[in-house]
Parts: sequence; C-alpha cells; structure tokens
Amino acid sequence: MTQPHSKIPTMNKAIIIIIFSASCLTTYSQKIAITYHDSTWQLTTKEFAQYYRTGIIGEDFRYYGEVTDYFMNGQPQMKGYFSANIKIDTFYFYYPNGKLMTKGLYKDNLRYGFWTSYYENGKIKDKVGFDGNFICALEYYDANGNALMEKGTGIWKTKYYYDLTSDIVEIEGSYKDTLRHGVWTSHKTSVMPWITHERKLECLEEYENGMFVRGKYYWGGGGVQDIGRPTMNILPETDKFNKLENWDFSKYASIEAYPFLEFLPNVDSTVFPVDKLAEFPGGIDSLTKIVRNNIKLSKSYIASQKLRSMLFEIRINAKGKLKITEYPSELILMSFPTNQLFYDKSLKTVKKLKGWIPATRGANRVVNYFMLAIHLDDGHISVQLISLNQAKGD
Repeated sequence: MTQPHSKIPTMNKAIIIIIFSASCLTTYSQKIAITYHDSTWQLTTKEFAQYYRTGIIGEDFRYYGEVTDYFMNGQPQMKGYFSANIKIDTFYFYYPNGKLMTKGLYKDNLRYGFWTSYYENGKIKDKVGFDGNFICALEYYDANGNALMEKGTGIWKTKYYYDLTSDIVEIEGSYKDTLRHGVWTSHKTSVMPWITHERKLECLEEYENGMFVRGKYYWGGGGVQDIGRPTMNILPETDKFNKLENWDFSKYASIEAYPFLEFLPNVDSTVFPVDKLAEFPGGIDSLTKIVRNNIKLSKSYIASQKLRSMLFEIRINAKGKLKITEYPSELILMSFPTNQLFYDKSLKTVKKLKGWIPATRGANRVVNYFMLAIHLDDGHISVQLISLNQAKGD
C-alpha cells in the first residue's frame, strides 16, 4: 500500500498567506495544519500519502481562509478559499507538473458561472457553465487548439473518475445553441485491479433541441433497459470534497499523528494494522494444548457438552503480556450457549496465557488485539484466534 513520497518543500509564502487569513477569523481559535491524504483523499500518514493539505482548521474541525492541496512532489493540486468548509471565490486545480488544469468560481459551495479547463500544454480545453448543477458546454477544443465546439454548438467530450477509485467515465455528445442535440453516450472503464479494464457502453441518450427523446441503459452481462428520462451524471463534483469535509480517514490515521483531531483513534487500537502479528510460542497448536491442559474441566463434563463457546477480546501489549479487554456480552452468551462453570474455567485459563511474542510495526513492538474463542463440542476442546488488527499486506 506504500505510495511514493518526497520531502515537503518550504512553503513560506503559503504560510504567510494562511497566517494573514487567520487574523481575519474570530469565531473559533484556529490551527495552521498540514494533513496527509491517500489516493482517495482519506486522511492518512505521510508514509502512505499521495497528497497533503495546508490550511487553517477551527475548533469545529472546519477549514477557514486559504487552503492549498499539494501533490507529494510539492506541486499544488488545488488552491481556494473556505469559510467553515464552504467553498467561496475562485478555485484553481493543477496537473502534477504544476500546469493549470481548471479554474472557476464557487458561490455558496456550488460551482457557478463558466469554468475553464486546459490541456497540459497550456491550451484551452473547454468552457462549461454551472449554476448549482452542470448546465452546458460553450467551447471545446482539441489539444492542438482546433475548435470542435464554439458558441454552444458542436461536439463535446469529458472524462472523470466516478468515485476516485473504481471507474473512469467518458461522456460524449453534441450541443446545438447550448442545448443537447443528437446522441449522447456514456462509457465506463474500471480501474480496479481484479476487474477487466474493458471500456463498456453504460448509457445512450437521444435529444432533440434540448428535449430528452429516448434512452437505453446497458447492464453488466448484456442486459439492456429502456429509460424514460436522463440518467447521465454529466460532470459531477469530485468526491474529494466529501471525503475531506467529513474527515474520512484510513486505518493509518491516529490521534498521535494528528493531536488536534480528537475524534481519531489511538494508534494502539484495533483499527491499526501491524507488520507482524503477535503470536503464542509454538503457534495455535501449542496454544490449544495449553488451554486443554489448564481448563480443569472433567472428562465427563467435556463429553456431555455440545456447541458451547466462550469469546474474549484480548490485548497483547508490546511486552507480550495478555489482558482481557472485553468479556463475553449477553449477545455472545445467547449466540454461543454456555454455563457458569464453563465461563469460570475459561476465564481463569485465558488469564494464564503468558509469554506471547509481541506484534511489530516497523522496528517497534506494538499492541495487537485478538478475539480468542474456546469451543466445546461433543467431547472436544478447540481454540480459535482471530486478529482484530490487519496484518500489513493482507
């Protein structure tokens, strides 16, 4: 999962602007912060980041003033102004090489007016209009600057990621005097590694001077369905902003990495992966043998029991010591029939399981959480151990 990263360049100019913006804000006390984000714009750590953001975060965990998003090569990805996470004024979006990709105005957190996009060679790609939602394209050019659409008439194409991770959507159609006219098509190409990357027709719609005439939706597996209204999502807002405004975070983001984000989990919690799981010396076979030898239940009792189970959440700390962090709940006891004798004997046995080999993350020994189950079934004792921390690489 490791993504390439590089040292963050000096950002004196950006910091000066941020500080100036902060002086104008009085509702909350602010913190100038750098946050790191993965390829889907979830909060993460620098090690796994593809982007980072500089901005002013208020006590309400919202952004105020100028915010700049960067690629990990130090080039800006976006620049804009926020007021309590509301996008205001002109925003600029960039290619990884620093060239301007798109610019346009936000009004009350919605795209407004005509937005201009550019090719990486600096030539204008298109101009499209917004008023809350997408309205129309006005101009469209190829990479050499040849006009394919002018004054709202001609061919227009666009391409975008559906949800940043799964599909690339390509839409093509024609305008006549700023109105959709003729056949419009929408194709999807999956970018998921385990799915074919074949470009597939998803939707076809036909228009007459802006009026929807007919359409078809193409399901996976060859199914086709007639549609009675437009269904194409022509140019949606990027999912990036939803991820950032809701503070979506990956399993690597912790309160230790971001102490000003008090809602994040502690790094020694069940949500954090480890490089190597903690283990009982000798593995599950040795663990099972010790449990059988120490549970102190009579052979006649064991033989008489069917489908009895006890489940404990345990914590193996950095020194290899076991602690029970969660005892069987009423739900567990109802789902896995037990009795007081089995409970008491299981509890004593689990507490005696000492001398574990700690989990590691990098060069450090770290905490590892497990679900430990002891099962009785028709005269047989078995043990099940399930890590609650994902092992790196799983």
